[in-house]
This record gives sequence, structure tokens and C-alpha cells, in this order.
Amino acid sequence: MSEEIHACVEPLFSTHLFDANWETKDWVYYFLLVPALLMITFVLPAGIKEEYFILNPSEITAYSLFLSNYTHSSLPHFMGNLASYLAACFLIFNFETSKRSFYMYSIFMFLLLPWIISTTSLEMIGFQTTYQGFSGIVSSLFGYLTYAIYKFLKEYCCKSLNLTFLFLIILMNLVFVLGNISSQVFQYSLIITFALILVFLQKDVIIEVIQKHVEIRKWLGRFPNLQKIYLIILFLAAINFLFILPDLIPQDNMQNGAFINSIGHYTGYFFGIFVPIILGISSEKLS
Repeated sequence: MSEEIHACVEPLFSTHLFDANWETKDWVYYFLLVPALLMITFVLPAGIKEEYFILNPSEITAYSLFLSNYTHSSLPHFMGNLASYLAACFLIFNFETSKRSFYMYSIFMFLLLPWIISTTSLEMIGFQTTYQGFSGIVSSLFGYLTYAIYKFLKEYCCKSLNLTFLFLIILMNLVFVLGNISSQVFQYSLIITFALILVFLQKDVIIEVIQKHVEIRKWLGRFPNLQKIYLIILFLAAINFLFILPDLIPQDNMQNGAFINSIGHYTGYFFGIFVPIILGISSEKLS
């Protein structure tokens, strides 16, 4: 029986979707150690959290500027961010083509981004609330996932794909975000105009996809049914998360009595897209 189960499960983890060749230590770090540390910070005594972890604008400290991005106000808050973090990491593990790139980004994400989120939130939102939550870092992972999917598509599907694809995805997200805020026709018209220009710039990609659609269908058809279902679910999930920014920027900044730090979400999301681009360009120039 165990051999039959292994025969069914093994193909799921043998496709080039795990091209980064993740090792056991990678899975342990991202899927066990980080969640464990988040759990520890969540269950800390309230006095310790208030003194070191919660960013209170009336008593700003170096500790709270950094650690406020790793603690949570309630169990639903913690569980929601943890589930989103695990989902984003799992998809990144599938689509990332270079684990070194994700290693480098993780250093910036875990050590630099918390300072940026806290500083930007204080500057843009002000002093009328306290700040805590892992959602800014989770948002950055969704931004990085967009970049990872772009790299994956460029390597395996569309060689003519370029960075205008990322900008097009960003603009499409912003169009949906406008539905959550008070927007004017001019704003819609401006963004849609830029989006159409980017679509035109992607005409070579569109032609390549049309020409290769038969090859893609044949590629998908050669997998066993179980693996085929896995791949379809994976790609559908990826498409959903490509357009997640409107969910990160809700219309109502108060949900279940808690303040939603949309500025922190914005900051994390764009950090997750543009920092990997800069790191990738720098790496190419140095190599």
C-alpha cells in the first residue's frame, strides 16, 4: 500500500515546478521555524508585547519599530496571516527558479522591510492608532510571488516576456483597487490607458502564446491525472494571487473592530515586486 501511495504522490514533487531544488532545511525554515517564531511572539505575556512588540506612536522604540511586524492582536488575526504566509510560500516554492534569489530577498524582507513598513505607516497614517501584524511582510510575499511567476513564465513558456508584464499586472491590480476607494473617471481612464499601452508592448508575447498553445496542451496532457489536477489547481491559485492587491486594500479600514493597515500592505506588496527586480538586475551586472 505504501508503495502505491508513494507512486501517486512522488510525481507531484518531480516536475520542474520545483526547479529551485529546495532542500529539507528550506522547508523546515520557511514552513516550521518561521511559523513557530510567530506563534511564540503571539503567546507572549501582554506586558512584554506592550513594552517591546506593539508600536505605540506615543512611545516609539527601536524594538517596537521592528518587532511590531511579528506580533498579532488576536487569534483570528494571527491565523489569517499565518495561512496567507504558508500559501504564498508554497506557491513561491513551486514557481521560483532560483532559491538563491529567494534567500537574498528573504534577508531584505525579514530584516529591512519591517523598519520601512513601520516608518511609512507612522508617516502616512499618523498617531491615532497602534501598529502590529505580520500582514505587511505577507503582502511582500505576494508581491514576490508575482515576480517569481514572471520568471517562471519567461523561462518555461514565453522567452519574449519582459518586465512590462509585471507593470501590466500592477496596473490591472490598481484598476481593481480603484473599486475599493472613491475614484473618478479620470483615474480609471488614465490607468486603463497605460494598461492598454503595456498590452500593445506585449504583442510579441501574445503571438508567442498563441503559437505555443498546442505545445502547452501537449505538455499538460503527458502528466498523470493526479498530477494534472495538482498543476491546474496550482495555476488557478497563482492567477488568483496575481490579483490579490484589492483584497489587501479593503474599502473599510476597520474589520471586526481592528484597524487594517492598508499602507503597510501597499508598502510590502511593492517592496516584494521591485526589490527582487533590483536584486536581479544587480546580480546580472555583477556576473
